[in-house]
Amino acid sequence: MSRVTVFLVRLGLLGLSFWLIPKGLMDAGYPVYYRMTGTVVEGEVTGFLAGRYHPSVQPENTAMRNGKRIARRPVYRYPTELGAPLTLEGRAKSAFTFSFAPYELGEKVTVVFPQGHPKDAYLFELGTLAGGTLFFGFGLLCLYIGAGGKF
Repeated sequence: MSRVTVFLVRLGLLGLSFWLIPKGLMDAGYPVYYRMTGTVVEGEVTGFLAGRYHPSVQPENTAMRNGKRIARRPVYRYPTELGAPLTLEGRAKSAFTFSFAPYELGEKVTVVFPQGHPKDAYLFELGTLAGGTLFFGFGLLCLYIGAGGKF
């Protein structure tokens, strides 16, 4: 490959890493941080997001488009504090969620948010934490290769 091509590929990988690393840290880091310092409540899955740009809420996690399942990310209701009624609605914020065991309607989920800011809620679930960790790890790999490392 020519030097120009190598330079452009490395520059692209560096740019990608500058997006992936913060995204992965937010998806995996905020839920863990809020679990330790914020409020932890139990919520309930009330529907599933289907669609990319303007997702609609579906009653089941089996919605299909072009033969692929599209409604997997949960919509959940949760209380503002322990013991309160389920008054707020949240949507999965993670860009990538492992769905080896998809959420079911009515399933109980752990919701975490910062003290005094219940609308900034995150799901504290293994699938969303694994997705954020995957983004972060791939971002580190892109940074390493883009900065001149050999793979």
